[in-house]
Amino acid sequence: MSPIRGGFRGFPDPSPLFKKINMENYEEGRSATGSPPIRPLEENTMSDEDFKGYVRSQMTDAVDYIDQFLSPDRTKALEYYLSKEFGDEEAGRSQYVDSSLRDTCMAILPQLLKIFFSSERVVEYLPRRIEDAPFAEQATQYVRWLLSQKNDFFMTLHSSMQDALIKGNGFIKYYYAEKEKVDAYNYTGLDDETLASLMTDTDIEVSNVTSHPMEDLPPDVPPEDAPMTHDCTIKRRTKDGQIYVESIPPEELVLNRSAKSFDDDTLQIIAHRKMTTVSELVSMGYDFDTVLEHASAGNEFDSQEEYINRKPEMVFENNQRLDDASKLVYYSEIYIKCDYDQDNYAEWRRVCTVGTTYDEILMNEPVNGHPFINLTPFKASHDWTGLSLYHILRDIQRTKSNILRSMMDSLSLSTHPRMSFVDGEVSVQDLLNNEVGALVRTKSPNSITPLVMPYIGNSAQPLVDYFDAVKEDRTGISRASVGLDPSALQSSTKLAVSQVTTAQMQKIEMIARIFSETGIKQLFKGILRLICQHQDRQEVIRLNNNWIPINPASWDSEMDVQINVALGAGDDAQKIQVLSQIAQQQEKILTMLGPDNPLCTVQQFYNTMIKITELSGFKDYAQFWSNPAEFEPPPPPEPPPPTPEELLAEVQREQIQAQMAIESAKLQLETDKAQTDAVLEQAKIEADTQLKMMELQAKYAQSIDNTELKGIIDTQRELIRTQGLIQQARINQRGNVN
Repeated sequence: MSPIRGGFRGFPDPSPLFKKINMENYEEGRSATGSPPIRPLEENTMSDEDFKGYVRSQMTDAVDYIDQFLSPDRTKALEYYLSKEFGDEEAGRSQYVDSSLRDTCMAILPQLLKIFFSSERVVEYLPRRIEDAPFAEQATQYVRWLLSQKNDFFMTLHSSMQDALIKGNGFIKYYYAEKEKVDAYNYTGLDDETLASLMTDTDIEVSNVTSHPMEDLPPDVPPEDAPMTHDCTIKRRTKDGQIYVESIPPEELVLNRSAKSFDDDTLQIIAHRKMTTVSELVSMGYDFDTVLEHASAGNEFDSQEEYINRKPEMVFENNQRLDDASKLVYYSEIYIKCDYDQDNYAEWRRVCTVGTTYDEILMNEPVNGHPFINLTPFKASHDWTGLSLYHILRDIQRTKSNILRSMMDSLSLSTHPRMSFVDGEVSVQDLLNNEVGALVRTKSPNSITPLVMPYIGNSAQPLVDYFDAVKEDRTGISRASVGLDPSALQSSTKLAVSQVTTAQMQKIEMIARIFSETGIKQLFKGILRLICQHQDRQEVIRLNNNWIPINPASWDSEMDVQINVALGAGDDAQKIQVLSQIAQQQEKILTMLGPDNPLCTVQQFYNTMIKITELSGFKDYAQFWSNPAEFEPPPPPEPPPPTPEELLAEVQREQIQAQMAIESAKLQLETDKAQTDAVLEQAKIEADTQLKMMELQAKYAQSIDNTELKGIIDTQRELIRTQGLIQQARINQRGNVN
């Protein structure tokens, strides 16, 4: 068993505990046969003998409770379903048995299955945190794929629901198992290299190797040089670990008599007992010699009344089989609550045994609860058994059988009346001959007189109709509701028919709701825990024609489960009609206000169309609708290649634009040059003016030194010249760029 990775949310990580059990306690003291013995975790735990005695006493009492008190009632229910005789029939009288139970069950079962399989989202996971929303949707899709592709969930649910309707309880078991599978293949014509490669493969067992020279050699190859070819048998052993969901026959499940439900503290022990083969147990990892030692000489269920009634052809099955692997073994997978580690708290343990004494324990490990769910159609308060259609209809079936027997006897007597005759006047042998046209010898006329019996069928028919009406009231199933009585529909208004049909469907939908809340919800919660516990790698699966990566390592194993089974919502036709009206209004809003309106989005319109498609019976809605959330707009189309005329026009247009750019650059250059010339001329004028003023000042002002004045004048001239050069350089650079 794989350890729970990281533990469940809200619970500590149990991985160290599993390691301690598997590595220290189980390995220590392993028997010679290889079966893991019971080893206490600590010194103050229960001893082997005490634990075996406790398991034995609890199992013995649970088996006695089921076989002595529940199985007889379930056996009788199956007899009523099969319309077997009651045991009080009289020879020469009608032995007709009414089939009310079977007819009602066969009418309800398709409607229940339709409720759970007509939609893809009957069950879905809900996140407990906002960041887990994508994982919840992913888990919903993955579990739906797991049940449909890896398990035949439809037939599983069909069998369990049928058991529940007939016997009151239907059981489903979910579990993870790694089973070893052996496949054998015969190969011929292998060369030396291929054979050597196969023999080095550790996963392959090669046997029955025969070698011979290669046939059909080329003419130039002598026979003595012919290469060898080989024929052999290859066995490949593979281990497949997956989650299984199975329907359990009611007689194979036992639990303590004080239990009130499958999920409270009153449940102390629950076990799955069955007859299986040595080979099956070996594939589960158990030791061959230990299992074979407890092989039974016959079927241990030969004395179980319910099993005998269900499988009479298997009673007294001989177990003297040719091979040991096919022999039958009484195997029990027991989930028991006890204080094994003496910490004053009772915990669940999984104990696997072989044999009817429950002393040979193959496995003993701690677990977090049991893997069984219970479906019951009519739940009783504080009782896990509940009621079935058998308990509701058995009096009606018995009474109708008696009435119809009387009607048939009356019809038979009226059609073939008894005769009175004069003794000695009639040949009795001729009178007893009922052959058509046969002669009866008489000695005198009027020696034979028929005893006329009136037919009472007409007077008894209202009583039959009354019990049919009672049956309809109790179960919600009528000829009109299943479409078998067109006159009932034609004689009533549409509103009246709708009201009657809705009232009857509410009873069926109530059964579906009880199934959902008491069993299906627990099943999906348990499957999610198993996925988070054992699915430790990413897997890519195909959902709705899309390949989606799944990584349960990031999931919340305690996500909420929502059951979308509505009560009183009408049939699918009514739902489709209402949804079609909603879709019309959504389409109007999207057309008038656009996709970004505040009332309806494109995604909401998509959801409506998906629901209509599902209710119409199409499971793969992806072939009709695309999810707008996954839609990526296509890239714009590439423009068509230009024509020669367009290319020539484009070249001419580019030439014109280039010429215009050149002319514009020339014009700008000339403008800049003119501006520069004007600036230089202005600077020259200003410099000359300033120079003249300075010369006048120098001429009339004696305080100014001539040498100093000459230096100032030269500096001013150099400055003016430098400014002109800088401006010219800027003009030249701009011209080069253009």
